[in-house]
Amino acid sequence: MRYLRILALVALCLAYTPSPAIAVTGYDSAYSGESAFVTIAPGETKAFQVFFSNTGTLTWAKATDTQVDLAACLADKVTCNAQDPADSTWNSGWLSSVRYATTTQATIAPGALATFAYNIKAPSDATASTHRFNGDLVVASSGERIHPQGYYQDATIEAIGSVPAPTPSPTPGSTPFPSAPPSQAPAPTPTPQNFTVAPWAYACGNTTYANPAVANDTPGTGGCPEGDTAGTATASFTGGALTMSKGGVLSNDLASGATIGGITSLTSASADSTGYCGAGAPRLSVITGSEAAPIYHAFGCSANNVAGHVTFDLSAAGDGYGNGGVTPTDTIVQIDFVFDEVGSGTLSNIMFNGMSQ
Repeated sequence: MRYLRILALVALCLAYTPSPAIAVTGYDSAYSGESAFVTIAPGETKAFQVFFSNTGTLTWAKATDTQVDLAACLADKVTCNAQDPADSTWNSGWLSSVRYATTTQATIAPGALATFAYNIKAPSDATASTHRFNGDLVVASSGERIHPQGYYQDATIEAIGSVPAPTPSPTPGSTPFPSAPPSQAPAPTPTPQNFTVAPWAYACGNTTYANPAVANDTPGTGGCPEGDTAGTATASFTGGALTMSKGGVLSNDLASGATIGGITSLTSASADSTGYCGAGAPRLSVITGSEAAPIYHAFGCSANNVAGHVTFDLSAAGDGYGNGGVTPTDTIVQIDFVFDEVGSGTLSNIMFNGMSQ
């Protein structure tokens, strides 16, 4: 489960390399998130989703001259409407050999969020490796790129017999002993918590769980692009307050946050906010459905902030990903607070389902 959480966090952070915009009259877009990178077995099929906001002036409409597609790009992130030869064996129902998908919605008006979904199928003879799928949005009729942003998602095939070792959650005050520990008085039984808060920091595909957690975007090292601006992300949870920050610039592949454990259904979520409270950070990110078929939801801070108290609107109207909101009967797969805009903010008095921790 911890391995799954780390994979899912990659999806919650900005996995793209910034590039200069290309002007296509009436069209523009902004990357708005994606589903988790996947671990896949030979012959297995998995799904990817990526979300882009329509920031232009034209409505994107399927089966018309304004249809927008997610095109395949080569590893140089410049050559698009082109297929990497290694991609051909992974094609599972794509629009074509050079187009992954078009929008799942019939129309996407300016300001609305578009979803692009496609499947990949690992070749039956695939060996241990990580395969990257690069892409960008194009006008379907002309193939012109709308706003180069270097989108990518990864699929990892693990070596046969390799099983990720589970990482136990640390227990405050516990110390491993090579043999039986010395006799001591039994520890008092702690009062069960309504939920847990596990801080994390993320940079360039690597997530660190700790309290405090720190991650650095150092250009040219650790998987970070040369063109990034150096920055640091931090997260800590102390005295019931979750403090998160991101330095550098917005486009850095850098974020902080915390995973919330112990919630199986969700009726309400709220917190007091001090410091930065933007449209997308800190946001409440919720995954419902199942591990095999996740559904992603996002609920922003500023739109729900009244005098420093944030009551997240879990309805369809409040869902920034346009996936119908979260209902009390939905199965909760994962909940995170995510901070991936530049600044620093603190959430305190955190409550889920009307209960504090």
